[in-house]
Amino acid sequence: MTTELTTAVVRHLEVLCNQIGARPGGTPANRAAAEYIAAEMRRLGLEVELQPLACPDWRCLGELLTLDGQPLELLTNPFSPSCDVRAPFVPVCTLAELERAELSGRIALLYGDLTRQPLAAKSWFLSSEEDLRPVHLLEEKEPLAVLTVQALPGSVNRLIEDWEFGLPSATLPAESGLALLTHPGGTLHLRLATEQQPGETCNVIGRRVGTRLEVAAACAHYDTKYDTPGATDNATGVAAMLALAEILSAETLDCGLEFIAFANEEYLPIGEDAYIPAVGEDHFGQLLLAVNFDGLGHRLDTLNVASFTCSQEFQQRLEQIAAAHPAVAWTEPWPESNHSSFAWRGVPALAFSGQAVRTWAHQHHDSLRWINPANVLEAAQLSAEILREVQARPLAWLRPEV
Repeated sequence: MTTELTTAVVRHLEVLCNQIGARPGGTPANRAAAEYIAAEMRRLGLEVELQPLACPDWRCLGELLTLDGQPLELLTNPFSPSCDVRAPFVPVCTLAELERAELSGRIALLYGDLTRQPLAAKSWFLSSEEDLRPVHLLEEKEPLAVLTVQALPGSVNRLIEDWEFGLPSATLPAESGLALLTHPGGTLHLRLATEQQPGETCNVIGRRVGTRLEVAAACAHYDTKYDTPGATDNATGVAAMLALAEILSAETLDCGLEFIAFANEEYLPIGEDAYIPAVGEDHFGQLLLAVNFDGLGHRLDTLNVASFTCSQEFQQRLEQIAAAHPAVAWTEPWPESNHSSFAWRGVPALAFSGQAVRTWAHQHHDSLRWINPANVLEAAQLSAEILREVQARPLAWLRPEV
């Protein structure tokens, strides 16, 4: 069985990363990934539901940046509109500088304090007014375009990724940013050729009923950023979830099972925007446990697990079960993935991940050559052991007292 499961894990990874590749929401590749996952769920005997989610279908057709005629490397930000402008640029490092800057008829060049994190997305519910202040200032000052400097050498992480941000924008690699900052007073020519139209993605959900109403859920997001094969983020998570479904396919459990391949974890709107209205808030009251796989399987990494909203008794039992897997390390809770939507609603949750994903995610080199299938399979096997433990447990034993 282990050999067959390893073969299945490798096949999932090969299809998602190499045959399909980058799979942002709304794209043909994203639809191909959803179709593959749905077919695998049906093969394992699950009842499959597709939950549609409207999202932008965006693509970059071409890009050019020159400084006084000399070409510079750039990365068009997802969802940027097209532009073809020639103008001087204004370097802006801090919020105070941005508040004073005259940007009309110019190109804004953001760096330093303003680009240590991506600019906040306007519709993201965790974005505070303070977070959104730079965004609002840019919209008020109406530069011809916005360039943001990515200070991490070699990174392709974009710094503006909001489909509601209407200004043309691109991210500059560190070397391009250095060229501009050491040649003040130069004239830039920025040409971005993009297309955007209404698109659609979907959550793919496979279900199996049990003999009790309560359900255990496992999830992983299947979309990626642009320009990355998304091996650790998150083909490995999808492979672990499908391996878990395969392990349990021949077993009888008291609880129902729900396997959720979430769309749009990387960009707004998120997959939960379709999932939560479809299942209803009462559904979360019937969930025994939610297991999320995101960012695991790097060959230079261990397998990490974090727990959320678990009772003391359940946590102790989790640690006993995990002790049989010495390559697994407990880590502090972290919010940046699909498990949060369950934990915030009081559902006990586990997140399987790794530390390497923090620097490898969203990059060109997040590819299969760095993946250890045994690590992926171990996440699925440990999750199966945990689900066998909880499948007959009462909700009150799993959840902390309120």
